[in-house]
Amino acid sequence: MEAKRTWTQTGEHHVSRWLAVGGIVLFGWMLWHSFANASGFVGSGGVTALLVVGAAVIALLVAFVLDRYMGRAASLAVVLTVAVGLRLIWIWSVDTQPVSDFLDMHSAALNAASGDFSFGTSDYFTRWPYQLGFALYEALPIKLFGSSLIVLKLFNVLFQAATAVLVYLSAARAFGESAGKMASLFYALYVPHIMMCSVLTNQHISVFFYFLGMYVLIRSNMRGTMDWLLIGICFAIGNWMRPMGGFFIIGLLAYAALFLLAPRIRERSWLSLAAKCAGVLAVYWLLQQAAGFALAQSGVTSHGLTGREPYWKFVIGLNPATNGGWSYDDTVYVTQFPLGEERNRAELELLKERLEDKRQVAALFVSKTKTMWGAEDSAPMWSMADENRPVLYHRLVQAERIEYVLMALFGLIAMAALAYRGGTAQAGLYTLLLLGYAALHVVIEVQTRYRFDIFPCIFVLQSYGAALLLNALPRKSRGTEARTAAA
Repeated sequence: MEAKRTWTQTGEHHVSRWLAVGGIVLFGWMLWHSFANASGFVGSGGVTALLVVGAAVIALLVAFVLDRYMGRAASLAVVLTVAVGLRLIWIWSVDTQPVSDFLDMHSAALNAASGDFSFGTSDYFTRWPYQLGFALYEALPIKLFGSSLIVLKLFNVLFQAATAVLVYLSAARAFGESAGKMASLFYALYVPHIMMCSVLTNQHISVFFYFLGMYVLIRSNMRGTMDWLLIGICFAIGNWMRPMGGFFIIGLLAYAALFLLAPRIRERSWLSLAAKCAGVLAVYWLLQQAAGFALAQSGVTSHGLTGREPYWKFVIGLNPATNGGWSYDDTVYVTQFPLGEERNRAELELLKERLEDKRQVAALFVSKTKTMWGAEDSAPMWSMADENRPVLYHRLVQAERIEYVLMALFGLIAMAALAYRGGTAQAGLYTLLLLGYAALHVVIEVQTRYRFDIFPCIFVLQSYGAALLLNALPRKSRGTEARTAAA
């Protein structure tokens, strides 16, 4: 049995090493391009480097205090106090009004709270029925607590606080307690997340449920009797809020194949694990069907929580004129065709045209990846659209840039260590998800706001690099030393 266990761990380390090589490329790319981008906001490369070093010293000193003098409960209490406090200050200081898609969903929520569900047949929800889940979620707090925007923003703070706990627990499971404290500390202080609390986006609640499912997965690798059921439920609820369930299902299956099933192919436990993976898929599918049936029976929509334009994200993602971002011209062009097969054919033809010039496509892939993983976050734009506070806006962008460069640096250190030492299956999962998400956005629409959906992976992974530096500091042994990835 010991030989089998050792062979399984060796397999995990080999897979983690190869994934870490991909992580080196991605974090190296992030560091290189974000540093250049940050220098444009800060003033020069030298000043940027000094600020990053200063931020690293401060972060490591704070983490040193948390790690040396506080246990898990006390550290979480401090981190949550800071996280919630900063977010409460922000949502009460900045009066962010819903715009764009957020306005459509909030308007629908107000109608739903008053018993009017006719919005389900509007142009917006006819085109994007999958947005109905979040609109109906927003209707519940409005119905219970009133229509003030601050109510929904407080729920954003609540879900971010819960996600901070998940980030702590996930990093601690993958890399040890020191990493958990570093991950949650960065989460609490990350400027874009603080700012987005005043924005009525579906990302707050969806990120929580998707990564709750992932934590249930890594907690015992589905050895728990009901883990498969909990994971399926979490992914289903996440997909009701934001349609990324398919991505996380694929991530789970890839993780299971690489880290759980393949190393145990000669063991009896293989069949049990395969059955539990099938169980996750069944629960997820059944809950999606149940939601669609409920919406149809209530007369809200006959389309379920689906997307009716399967090529749209690829059409704009391959538009060289907008560097893979949203395009007004594309919107005008495709909406002249009736929704359904005719519009799908028009979008498919446009997609084929854009793939003809292979050199242009390759250049677009490089350019949009540079933007997605190197450019400044768009949180200030969404959160402060109506605020005439240019100095604050600029300072917050500068702070975000320094934080991002620092995390890219810590992430690069983490990936280099994992590539050299190997790592656990848990470390491999978050690397796998991040690399898969980056690959997906090579071909679909990019916005820097979309980094929010996968940022828990970045917090977790970079925490290992930070923990390696933290544990290099002289200190007394406390029994809470970070486990190395090779443990």
